[in-house]
Amino acid sequence: MTVQTHLTYEFDDFQLEPDDRRLVRYGKVIPLHGKAFEMLLVLIRNRGRLLTKDELFALVWPDQIVEESNLTVNMSTIRRALGERASHPRYITTVSGRGYRFTADVHQFDESLTVERETFARVTVEQEETESPLVSFAAQIARAVERLNSPLLILLITCSAVLAIAGLSVWTRTLNHTSAAPLPWARVAISRFATQGGVPFRVAISPDGKSVVYRQRIGDKESLWLGQIESNSSVLIAEQSDRSYNGLTFSPDGQSVYLTEGLFADSATKLVRMPIVGGIMSELLSHVDSAVTFSPDGKQLAFLRRDGEETSIIIADSRDGKNERTLVTRKRPETFSSSGLSWSPDGLSIAVAANKANDRRSEILAVAVADGDIRKISGQDWGAVGNLAWQADGSGLLLTARNSQTARRSEIWFVPYPAGEPRKITNDLNQYLIDTLSLSSNGILAVLQGHMESEIWQAPDGDPQRTRLVLQGIAPRYEGVDGLTWTPEGHLLYSAYVGDAIAIWEMNSDGSNRRQLTSGNSDSIDRQINVTRDNRYIVFQSNRSGRFEIWRANRDGSAPKQLTQNNGNNSQPSVSPDSKWILYVSDRLGTSTLWRMSIDGEHSTQLTLNFSTGPQVSPDGKQIAYLESSHSVPLHIAIIPFTGGEPEKVFPLPQRPPTNLAKQMRWTPDGTALIYKDSIQGLWRQRLDEKGPQPIKGFEDVQVHQLGWSFDGSGLAYTRGANMQEIILLQNLK
Repeated sequence: MTVQTHLTYEFDDFQLEPDDRRLVRYGKVIPLHGKAFEMLLVLIRNRGRLLTKDELFALVWPDQIVEESNLTVNMSTIRRALGERASHPRYITTVSGRGYRFTADVHQFDESLTVERETFARVTVEQEETESPLVSFAAQIARAVERLNSPLLILLITCSAVLAIAGLSVWTRTLNHTSAAPLPWARVAISRFATQGGVPFRVAISPDGKSVVYRQRIGDKESLWLGQIESNSSVLIAEQSDRSYNGLTFSPDGQSVYLTEGLFADSATKLVRMPIVGGIMSELLSHVDSAVTFSPDGKQLAFLRRDGEETSIIIADSRDGKNERTLVTRKRPETFSSSGLSWSPDGLSIAVAANKANDRRSEILAVAVADGDIRKISGQDWGAVGNLAWQADGSGLLLTARNSQTARRSEIWFVPYPAGEPRKITNDLNQYLIDTLSLSSNGILAVLQGHMESEIWQAPDGDPQRTRLVLQGIAPRYEGVDGLTWTPEGHLLYSAYVGDAIAIWEMNSDGSNRRQLTSGNSDSIDRQINVTRDNRYIVFQSNRSGRFEIWRANRDGSAPKQLTQNNGNNSQPSVSPDSKWILYVSDRLGTSTLWRMSIDGEHSTQLTLNFSTGPQVSPDGKQIAYLESSHSVPLHIAIIPFTGGEPEKVFPLPQRPPTNLAKQMRWTPDGTALIYKDSIQGLWRQRLDEKGPQPIKGFEDVQVHQLGWSFDGSGLAYTRGANMQEIILLQNLK
């Protein structure tokens, strides 16, 4: 008999049960998982004492290298679970620049549990692990021989058996010796490189494998950092608030970094070179749409340039960007599709991914540098391919890829060259960002690993102080990330992954009675959901027919019908309050503009001429708000009459990177203002009678994916969840 104890910490109305990893309030389990739970437990066990950031790292992430943003992300999760804010703490006090202290009174209870235990004796016969199957076979023959009576027969059988075993043993050793050679990237060592307090979005490793350069965001500011891998330290090398750095690549000598640079207010990109030891950036080329790759002698570089329906591989001098020449051009649907390319070590070809003509898959191609001749590498294809890199000895390629276009999780693959079966070198639940992969000459691979949380919340009357969790998402499903809306009777429709497809689901306003409404093939995407006010139809965008089009289904998800007809990429539907019209975005004329059609897909009319996205019809049905830009005017909010025409009002966007706003703008129920998500975190309100937007208090530290008002205006539903990313280094253990 033994006695076990069940430990409980109680503070205020909460009980924390470490053994069961549960946080309970009034008998209801409050969702708190992973490192957030462990961090709260550590704070409670050290209540009253200031825990520095270094102490928290050591206690919560022992023997791991993690970035400082993990503390703030998990602390934000803890505060949400406890219903407090950093500005008004009830339980946890932040000591600026130092750490955190748990300040609430805690009562500890140890509940004893008596356990009757019986002991059983067990006899184990151990077998030598190195015993060969041949030895076992020989023993069986010997036992059979022992049962025979003839000495001569015994001698003959024994000799024959010995000779057979000897021959088989030699053959087996030869076979084992042949197969004993280690497969490339069969054994991988993984380590983490800690960034300087921000979220990394791009990374490149130096040719000697000793340094990395990475782009990270701290708050709303973009910056470039140079990191030393051995010391895990970094220094700032560039910082701008009005531009973004992409396509990072070290020069072959490792003394400079080539990168694409673009202003947030302008889609144009340019290639620049920056010395890593200090100095000014030199502009080399314009209209560069990928990271560059260098010829083996370092004298030339290559990159992708996209122009409408065409994508080309361009080669130029690496010193000054001169002597451009187009190696090869492909047109949709067979355009080059990867986010990067890689020059082979022998200098004869450039590897790149390309869309296949007959389906929505990507294949790896080798393009001859001499004449642009194209041949396929490997018989494998993927749903989408990001960056790729040749091994230094030319024995194969490493790449990031997704199994389907809709899959959110990507993995790292090794593709042997010139022949061989491709295989995944990662096979876990982690997500490796598809656009980032860089390989040093000594075989160290730098990638970004990411994780996104999803939770669906409600805020009565939009009040952040009264928010409540409706649905705790699961990482493989990403509930509500790609679509969220109310129904007239007060239910919620939301998007969720089903395998590699995205379907529309329904649940009650309290998260109960969840059920799937739509279904398609294994690669279909149904998202950006609307419900007509008469509760008759669901309107959404889907790629069921091969390209994104506007679709309609009955309210229960039955009888799906395609409304737009393959005349361009059609997306972002918005339904008028009278349930008669659909506003949407179409690329049919070469640029995104607003169009209107009837609920039956008829009477399609163009409403705007400039680049337009994210249309939303006002509650009274008289106006349309959308995002607009032109060659001379940066992205801004415009409001036009429902029938189209020139903007009646124009509003600027916040002085922060205005990305990812197209799907998030919503009218307030009274029609006096617009709210939309920030590109980083938080929500903004633009009143029609004011000149500029104002941040909505209470949502400053919230990263929002989707949002929507109920039909009666009494509730705001939104999907929230942090994006966590870190730099991972992988090395082949031969």
